Amino acid sequence: METHLKEAQLKYLQAQINPHFLFNCLNAGAQLAMLEDAERTGVFLEKMADFFRYNVRKMEDDALLWEEVDAVDNYIYILNVRFAGDINYEKDVDEGIGNFRIPSMILQPLVENAIFHGIEPKGCAGHIRIHVGYETSDNTEKIRIDVTDDGVGMTADKAAQVLRSNDDSSADFFREIGVSNVHKRLQYQFGAEYGITIESKEGEYTTM
Repeated sequence: METHLKEAQLKYLQAQINPHFLFNCLNAGAQLAMLEDAERTGVFLEKMADFFRYNVRKMEDDALLWEEVDAVDNYIYILNVRFAGDINYEKDVDEGIGNFRIPSMILQPLVENAIFHGIEPKGCAGHIRIHVGYETSDNTEKIRIDVTDDGVGMTADKAAQVLRSNDDSSADFFREIGVSNVHKRLQYQFGAEYGITIESKEGEYTTM
C-alpha cells in the first residue's frame, strides 16, 4: 500500500507540472527579460526551456548523439549559473559521429553524477570533459563515450556499488534515473558486453 501511495503521489505531482505550460512560462519569462535588457536572465530561461523540452520529448524515444551532447551543453550552462561558473566544461566529439542513434538521456545522468558526487564534494572549481569517438575492439568499430571529472574520485568497491545501485527504499523518487539505470538500459539494448565501466582514483579523477 505504501508503494502504491508513493506512485500515486508521484503521478499526481507529474500531472500538475504540465510541460507545455512550463515551456510557455519559461519562454514568456525569457522574452520579458530581453525586453528589460536582462540578457543573461533571458538566456538562462531559454536554456531551461530547451533542457526540459528535450527531457519530456525524449522520455520514450531514442536520440541522436548530437542531441544528447546538446542537452548536456544546456545542463552545464544552467548549473554554472548556480555554481557561479565553477564548472569548467570541455567536449571533444569526432566528426560525423553525432548522427548515430542511442538511448535518450544517457549522458546527462553521468554528468550530473560527476558534478554532485565528484566535483561539488571537493569544495572548489572542477573540470568535466566529454570525449565521443570510435574505438576498434575485436575487429569491430564501436562508439566510446568518456565522461571525466577531476573530483574526489572513488574506491573500486564504491564504483561497483554505483553500477548495481537500486535502493528502492530511498526517499528520492528519481534515484533510479542515474548511473545504474543508464548501465542497465545500454546492456538491455546492445548486449552484456556494452554499458558503463568506471575508472577512478581517489582524490584525483573519475572516468565513466
